[in-house]
Amino acid sequence: MTEVLPGVYRHTSSAHVYAVMDGDSAVLMNIGDGTILDDLPPQVKRVSAVLLTHHHRDVAAGAARAVRAGIPVYAPEGEADSLHDPEHFLALADTLNNYDARLHSWTVPEPARTLPLRSYRTYRFGRLGVTVRPTPGQTPGAVSFVVKMRRSTLAFTGDLLNAPGQVPRLASTQWSYNGGEGIAGTILSLLDLADLQPAHVLPAHGEPMTADALNVTADALRPLLQLRRHNPRLLELRAEPYEALRPWLLMNRTSMAQSYVLRSRTGRALVIDFGYDFAFGQAASTGRDARRPWLYTLPTLLKRYGIRGIDAVIPTHYHDDHVAGISTLRDVYGAELWTPENMVDVLARPEAHRLPCLWFEPLVSTRTLALEQPVDWEEFRITPYELTGHARASCGLLVEAHGERVLFGGDQYADPDGLGLNYTYPNLFREADYVHSAQLYARLNPGLILSGHWPPVVPGPEYHGVLLERGQQLHHLHRVLQPHTSRLILRAEPIRVASGAPVTLTVENPTMTAFDGELHVYGAADPARVPVTVPALGHHTLSFVPNGPAGARIQFELRGSPGEPCLFSYATLQDQPVQGDGTLGEPVYAGPAQPGTSAAFTAPAGHTGDPHAT
Repeated sequence: MTEVLPGVYRHTSSAHVYAVMDGDSAVLMNIGDGTILDDLPPQVKRVSAVLLTHHHRDVAAGAARAVRAGIPVYAPEGEADSLHDPEHFLALADTLNNYDARLHSWTVPEPARTLPLRSYRTYRFGRLGVTVRPTPGQTPGAVSFVVKMRRSTLAFTGDLLNAPGQVPRLASTQWSYNGGEGIAGTILSLLDLADLQPAHVLPAHGEPMTADALNVTADALRPLLQLRRHNPRLLELRAEPYEALRPWLLMNRTSMAQSYVLRSRTGRALVIDFGYDFAFGQAASTGRDARRPWLYTLPTLLKRYGIRGIDAVIPTHYHDDHVAGISTLRDVYGAELWTPENMVDVLARPEAHRLPCLWFEPLVSTRTLALEQPVDWEEFRITPYELTGHARASCGLLVEAHGERVLFGGDQYADPDGLGLNYTYPNLFREADYVHSAQLYARLNPGLILSGHWPPVVPGPEYHGVLLERGQQLHHLHRVLQPHTSRLILRAEPIRVASGAPVTLTVENPTMTAFDGELHVYGAADPARVPVTVPALGHHTLSFVPNGPAGARIQFELRGSPGEPCLFSYATLQDQPVQGDGTLGEPVYAGPAQPGTSAAFTAPAGHTGDPHAT
């Protein structure tokens, strides 16, 4: 154990571990193989916490030992799964036909339950404050810890760099089969930390450095990034992340999906969609361990455009690339979440829905926006309109300001000409959705159409007619290319329930022909057959109460005319006590919600209750 700075001791095992002193207590920056617990400075009577920069075993293998010793271990949110269930990730390294190049074989050998570290928050342990700074590079979820001690700023950088001009290993920077994602992430992270001008940089491998090493290493990595031809505009986008489409309308050029900023005369901002800010490259997986929301371009936004604060964010739909960064934006900048009413439940209860691209945590709205009811904010009038096709819980946002009408359509239409029909079946697409959205676009008649992934569109005189023609053709093809039953939609919600809790099954008929069929129910329920009639352009709901052990499923099979394909859905019982006598129960049939009717298809930064967070 060596004192490398006043009040900072270093133990070296599989990696450097730093003990940062606070009186007779210490906070450990990483844990290595855990042997630091046998080699603490003599004045240490208590280890307040272990803070992990990332999940690789050279810095985190001893986490399980620390947990057994009663020491709280904290890890970045995106790294926690690898620590909680290492067997899953170790098995990924041995998967056949694997295209995920991340070093899953470097996962810790035994599980450790950790507490979450949220990016940009400052956690307090006694008198010691530790700020979590996102620094993706060796892993997507890696962080550095910034600590102010004795009027100096220290940066504990994990494996972000090894020495001036060098990183610990390049193999960790390849997150997809042949990409350079981690190289780009490392450069951005180094430059971000360099802007903080820490007095001392303390790595998990290598010797302490000054802040100059951060820029030196970023410069050293650029030739490799260029040679790899990964994100060649990286530094250009860092310098100019926003494009001013209007003096009052900015587009984030770095984000996935595109995020937009309404800039008021008073210097306030309202954001439309906020997913992955500065998306420099993503891992092949779509798990939480592979996804990194951060706020990289926000300081530039505020400084360059004179923005004094961010009042709210409004999503066009619930997909992760449009909402993943919202909770962090709310934490750090206090932005409220204003949600159109048709997506409130999907955002607040993602675990209840079987839909693609759901973000991993609930997003609870601050304010619900009624459909087709205008909302005035500063000099802007904003009106949400239901816009189904790409996603069911989706809205077009019409913004009227400065004599213009701008429609934010999310991902409804694709391609540079704005005519691509971007429908997705698992998002509960209905065959006439693009007829309705073309009619909506014509009715709203915007002068500018903005989307999530394509350039701005200025609709010409032929645009709306072509849009409607394409929607009608899509509708026709869905009518003639499949049998009637296949055109219906069957969905069970919530998809996970406690035994004895109700499941609602909805049968949607978006066609012009009434449906008569039979529902077969089995699994976590006694077998049942229920006649089902659904009017044209209508829906039918039924309620069931399954009983059974955790992991059991209540299965639904909808049959139409003999010989036609069936539709299927199910709900899974959660790990909760079985109700009643513990036997499999009979379904309770509630019938249509409204018999005889049909439905037409037309925080301040820091505190969350964690006593260590501020």
